[in-house]
Amino acid sequence: MMLQMGRRALLALIALTVWAVPALAIDELQLYIEGGSYDTSTQTWITNSGSFKLWVIGDVSKKGTIFDVHIAAAYLTGEVGTLTLTPTTTALLTDPSIPSLPVLNGAVGADGTQPIMDDGHALPSHGIYGAGRSFKQYDIGNLSGLESPIGDFNGNLPFPVSFPDQGQINVYDVSVTGYSMVHFDAFDHYVARTRAMSVFAPFSHDAEGTPSAPEPASLLLLGLGMGGSALFGLRRRVKR
Repeated sequence: MMLQMGRRALLALIALTVWAVPALAIDELQLYIEGGSYDTSTQTWITNSGSFKLWVIGDVSKKGTIFDVHIAAAYLTGEVGTLTLTPTTTALLTDPSIPSLPVLNGAVGADGTQPIMDDGHALPSHGIYGAGRSFKQYDIGNLSGLESPIGDFNGNLPFPVSFPDQGQINVYDVSVTGYSMVHFDAFDHYVARTRAMSVFAPFSHDAEGTPSAPEPASLLLLGLGMGGSALFGLRRRVKR
């Protein structure tokens, strides 16, 4: 009798423990910068390079196709630069298909505005959108494939070690010039019982490129150096 009670207590403890441990949750949309580092203070994948691979990751096996996915690229208002996204693939995971070319949506992005999701709601500003920030928006179509393994790119590890789901990964070669920073978000919706449900890459799964540029002091020193070289050349010509 005591043995049976002990077994029952053990089984109850095991059941309670399993119930108390949350299942691994993988978000429907994620962003990742290949080879980037994770800033734990802002919970953002970052790189200081002006050229990098940006992944848009769709966990399609969870709730089905993610429709009309957009990439918003925020930058400091007043900066003038170039931003290109060229479709490619990655060699780090199974990624058999190259996505289509992103389409730049030119009707959005004025200073202080926020991206608008297809249900009419604004993407939360999360310290990025607002006064002093503008953005470009790219349309990348639907994510519907089940061709790639999907893990949780949450920054706890340099790269996920488990991939329990299947989905689609769109990879783009990004080139940034002229901007001191470009912050990326991905968003739109899936359909549940004929109703569109908005979804966006959590702000613990977004990405940011901060291309390194000469500091003002460095630019000043460079200018003084060039001026000194010119003066030295002038003196040499005068002496002749």
